[in-house]
Amino acid sequence: MNKKLVIISVFIVAAIYFTSCGGSSTGPEQTPVMYSLVNSTNWRTPDPRAVITDHSIKVYGTSANGQTIILNINSAELGEYTLSSTNGNYAEFIPNMSAGATRYSTSNNENGTGFVRISSINEEAKSISGTFSFKAYRTSDNTFKTISDGTFTNVPYQYYNTTDTTSFNNLFIFTDAVQTWNAATVLAYRNDSMLFVNGECDRAEAWQSVSIWMSPAITAGVHYITTDGPVYAKFQQGFYEFPAVNGSVTVIENNSTDKILRGTFFFNYLDSNNETKSITGGQFEVEYEDLTADTL
Repeated sequence: MNKKLVIISVFIVAAIYFTSCGGSSTGPEQTPVMYSLVNSTNWRTPDPRAVITDHSIKVYGTSANGQTIILNINSAELGEYTLSSTNGNYAEFIPNMSAGATRYSTSNNENGTGFVRISSINEEAKSISGTFSFKAYRTSDNTFKTISDGTFTNVPYQYYNTTDTTSFNNLFIFTDAVQTWNAATVLAYRNDSMLFVNGECDRAEAWQSVSIWMSPAITAGVHYITTDGPVYAKFQQGFYEFPAVNGSVTVIENNSTDKILRGTFFFNYLDSNNETKSITGGQFEVEYEDLTADTL
């Protein structure tokens, strides 16, 4: 065969190969999205997150103007779940980042209703997708917000194993605006007034840390982070401290016998430019020192 024809044939085959298999072989990039209408006004978060345990799902996100939506389901299976004030499944809307912002919740009123449909849990990609809609009330004035046409797609999740409690890893993980950090130093202790957990990054990489203050008798479940408690949190970056203004901690286990605390968290704060920032994907599994009076 003519050498020129051979060379041309090779280039044609290569072109066909790269057109059919190169670059696009993995398909389009699956960007996480979460959006809805809040009283007919568009709401969207640039950084949706989720946490899945053996018996629960939490999906949450904060919009650019500081409005947060949280979805909580007492199941880890696909399906549609009704939200109400009595069945433990609920959704919440936090209107702004001010310290006195009162959350709207389907749990605050017997008329609080809605649904969350979990349509996909991709264990390989660690992502979750679904839809939601709800009507949430606030207790201060009994007003409500209508959240409709809600969708979350390819939202990354963290899985927390609550079935096997025999294994233990001393860890503290969180994600800031830059990346996910695995704290180099973890400090945890309990005294008569609080249960304190702190994770600090390696200062050779970044001088920053996250601290959380809880009740010493905190139990398993979702607990709110606010400026007034019952849970407090802080993000420290260098010499600057940024108190959390809202968020939540999901305690998986507080074992006072073995002094083991497991849970997940996220919270929002205002940076030095008064802009909304978030700490997401938080996870801790710590053994704490008991400094209560009856153990000294």
